[in-house]
Amino acid sequence: MNENKIPFWKHIEELRKHIIHCICAIIIVTIILMNNKNIIFDYIIFGPAKTDFITYRIFSKITNSFLGIHLNSISFLYKNLEIQNRQIFGQFNIYLWTCFIGGVILSFPYVLYEFWKFIKPALSDEEKKYSLWILTIVTFMFLLGIFFGYFILCPFLIHFGYSFKISNFPKNIFDLSDYISLIVHSVFSMGIIFLFPFFIFFLTKMELISSSFLKKYRKHAFMILLIIASAITPGDILSTIIVLIPLLILYQVSVYISSFHTNKSYK
Repeated sequence: MNENKIPFWKHIEELRKHIIHCICAIIIVTIILMNNKNIIFDYIIFGPAKTDFITYRIFSKITNSFLGIHLNSISFLYKNLEIQNRQIFGQFNIYLWTCFIGGVILSFPYVLYEFWKFIKPALSDEEKKYSLWILTIVTFMFLLGIFFGYFILCPFLIHFGYSFKISNFPKNIFDLSDYISLIVHSVFSMGIIFLFPFFIFFLTKMELISSSFLKKYRKHAFMILLIIASAITPGDILSTIIVLIPLLILYQVSVYISSFHTNKSYK
């Protein structure tokens, strides 16, 4: 038995190798994004700042078809946002930072794969079978959160910031760094939040929580999720509800996952 044990420094060396692979993947993807800055910024980053963004067009069709309300009457974007840069190296710094964050997001599936390769030798045959499914589901949930943040949350946050006025005298001209921060924060935070069932699964597997615990403190969890939704959004009712709904769904999914794993453990 002792002959099969790997020395601790070998584990450190193996971990270092996987970390280097992850860093290289992030750097490569970042460089690819830097070489396609027109697509990244004109079509993706500044997409929600334009009136022809797909979310606005879909919302316009919904309001016109089912509610009989014209888009302008609810104060959605009726002209492109005016965004300004007030720093000498502002655009260059935003360019580097945004491409790096994009590199991290797009490299996330590969980073998970490297993590799985590191822990694979310690897994049993049964654990190896469902670990790939977990890897796939985690990747899907992360990307689903990214898409939700970009196509749903960002447009509504921009709508609120654009339409709310204390007076008609101040003109809304948004700062570049503030706009990029809004996009990155909304997208990345929703990607992490959508991994909530994954964390619940591992906490249940470690027997730190159970489905009965989640059901017992459901009301408390609702208040915590409401606080999280309010922290992510500027605090208006519409944006808070938009974030709160998927959070509640994810919590219920987590209850089912914890219950399924608990029942399976007792069998």
